[in-house]
Amino acid sequence: MILLALLLANCSYSQFYGAKYINIEPANLVITYNCNYQQDSTNASQIRSTKMLLFMGSSTSKFIGLAAYISDTTLRKMTSYEQYSAYTNNPNSPKGGIQYKIYKNTPKGKMTYTDHIPSNTYKFEEDLDLFNWVITGDTSTVCGYKAQKAICNFGGRNWVAWFSPEIPYNDGPYKFNGLPGLIVKVYDTRNHYVFELLTINKVSPGIMIDMEQAEYIVTTKKDFFRAQDSFREDIMSRAKEAGMDNSTQQIIAKNMAQRNNPIELKRK
Repeated sequence: MILLALLLANCSYSQFYGAKYINIEPANLVITYNCNYQQDSTNASQIRSTKMLLFMGSSTSKFIGLAAYISDTTLRKMTSYEQYSAYTNNPNSPKGGIQYKIYKNTPKGKMTYTDHIPSNTYKFEEDLDLFNWVITGDTSTVCGYKAQKAICNFGGRNWVAWFSPEIPYNDGPYKFNGLPGLIVKVYDTRNHYVFELLTINKVSPGIMIDMEQAEYIVTTKKDFFRAQDSFREDIMSRAKEAGMDNSTQQIIAKNMAQRNNPIELKRK
């Protein structure tokens, strides 16, 4: 219900929040995926779960976490610091979670990836055609759709995708694309990351695929992950500079150490 309400909301940016957005094109569909992932490669019993949204237009798409989408949409409508403060201090407000955004065919033939590493927001482009899929003869019913199996190696993992030719979109969750039908399920062979289709809905006119006009650090994929690794390695000194006690510093270090299993193990 929250998602449907937000999809119908006015998405103009708020004067208070100050963010401006570039409209890319209208969205026609919103596809919801569930993502189960093992953040700590040494702890198979701790599986995290989050919902992700794929907004699809006529020629582009945008992939974003549900929590990030709710937060972004809410912030755009705020007009006072009091509203902002009440939202950020409310423990029930959606926060955190997966923050990256992936834009396919933006610009044409490319994929744009944006993410935040405190205290900067980064952006880099990759070729859209990243995947050397091998389509097999295996078929099954997956997520309620007749689907066919494809396999590939990407980012240091072996992936299995099930796509449905009866849903004529060559897109899918995360960066995955390029198959003759929507990817309804995709997972690496160790089941560390599993994306699975939940729903496909049409959206009302006026919902845009857009991108924030932020002061991005425009970089390469390799340099982005280098900056991310540098932040991880420097987290203790940052915590110390912020005046946190030793106990809190150790908790932060432990939490960071558990984030050792990124979706892309090879980052070139």
